[in-house]
Amino acid sequence: MTATITPLPEAIDGQKWRVGEGGGSCDTVGRVLQVPLGPDQHSRFIRNHELGHAKITPRVAANKQCVKFGISMDAMQICEDLRVHRYLEHAGISRDGGMAQDEMTSLVERCLHSDRLLARILIGSYRTDDFGRALAALSSRIEPERLQYLQKQVHLIDRRMDSVRNLFRPIGFRNATVPAGRLFDALFPENGKRPAQDLPLAEVRMPRSGRLAKWGAMQVRTLAAALTRSIPPIARQKTYRDEGCSLTAVHRLPVDGRIFSRCRSHKGGSVLIDGSGSMSLSPTDLERIVKTAPAATVAIYSGHGRQGTLTVVAQKGRMATAEGIRSSRCGSGNIVDGPALEWLAKQPAPRIWISDGWVTGCHDQTSLDLSGEVLRICTDADITRVEKADAVCDLLKAIRRR
Repeated sequence: MTATITPLPEAIDGQKWRVGEGGGSCDTVGRVLQVPLGPDQHSRFIRNHELGHAKITPRVAANKQCVKFGISMDAMQICEDLRVHRYLEHAGISRDGGMAQDEMTSLVERCLHSDRLLARILIGSYRTDDFGRALAALSSRIEPERLQYLQKQVHLIDRRMDSVRNLFRPIGFRNATVPAGRLFDALFPENGKRPAQDLPLAEVRMPRSGRLAKWGAMQVRTLAAALTRSIPPIARQKTYRDEGCSLTAVHRLPVDGRIFSRCRSHKGGSVLIDGSGSMSLSPTDLERIVKTAPAATVAIYSGHGRQGTLTVVAQKGRMATAEGIRSSRCGSGNIVDGPALEWLAKQPAPRIWISDGWVTGCHDQTSLDLSGEVLRICTDADITRVEKADAVCDLLKAIRRR
C-alpha cells in the first residue's frame, strides 16, 4: 500500500481549499490545489512549490493580470515560479526539483529550436536542482555561445528580482514578477526574433531606493528657419539597366550593355541621435548624413532632470546650422531615450539610432526595466543602433543601393 501525503493549504489563509491528486497546479482564485501525493522527493518539491503559490501569488485570474500589465502568459508564469523558488530558498525549504534527468533531457530536446522555450525551462527551474539538470542536458546539445547567451539573460531576469520591497508578499507580484516578465518578453520576443541590439544590460544598476526609474517628459520641436539652411535639392537617383523603355546611354553598349535608365526617388529613412554628454555630433557629421540620404529626417534628443527635448535638425533637404545644432541640446543627460525611440518608431524606415546603448530616465537613473523597454521598441520597429556617424553613412549608402 502506497502512502499518500495530503497538504493543508487551509493553514496558509484559513480558507477552505479543494485538494486533489494531479501533476501540479494551484488555482488561487478558486482555491483548488492539484499535486502529486506520493512520499518521494520530487512529489514533495511540487507540493511545496504549489503551496508557495498559495502563500504569495495574488488571488487574481492570471489572464487578467497579463492584460492589465501587458505581459505574456509564459512570462508571467515562469517569473512567478522564480519568485516562489526565491521564497522557498528564503524559508529554508528544500528545492530538489520536480523532474528526473531523463525527463529534463526529453523536455530540452523538444525545445531546442527556440531560445524562448529554452529560456522558459531555465528560468522556471532557476534556484532549484532542476536548473543543474537543464544545464547538463543543454551543454551537449547546443553551441557553447548559445548556452552562454541563455545563461546571461536568465541571470539578468533573476537579478531583476533583487532590491524589491515586499518580495514575498502578494504585492511582490507587481513589484518583481511583472517587471521581470516584461524583461523576459523583451529578451525573448514571442515572434522568435533575437533582439538585434546589444545594450550593456549586465552593467545596469538597479536603484536601491525602491523606486522604479521612469522616463522623463519629452517635447518635440523643429528649428526656426533662421537656424537652418538648404542643401543641394533632392535629386532623383538614376540607375542604368540592360532593359527598359528609356534609351539614354548608348555609349554604355560596349561597356556593360546597360543603355536604358530609370529614375527613382531617394529613400528617406530616419536617424535619431543621442545628444547626451557621452555622444557628440559635429555640423560636418550631420551634413554627411543628410547628403547621403537627403530625404532623411534627422533628430537629436537630450535632457536634464525630469525633462527632455527632441529637436528635428534635418528634414526634406534642409539641415541645421552650427548654431542650430548647439541650440538643440537641452542638457547633458539622456532622460527620454524611450519616448524618443517611440517617436522614431513612427517615422519612415529605415530607422537608425546613434547611441552608445546606455539609456536613462529621470535624473539620469539607469534601470533594467528601461533597458528592456528600449529592446522591445527597437525589435518591434526594426531600429538599428550604431555608435558613430560614419557607420550611419555607410549603412544609408548600402540601403540606397538595394
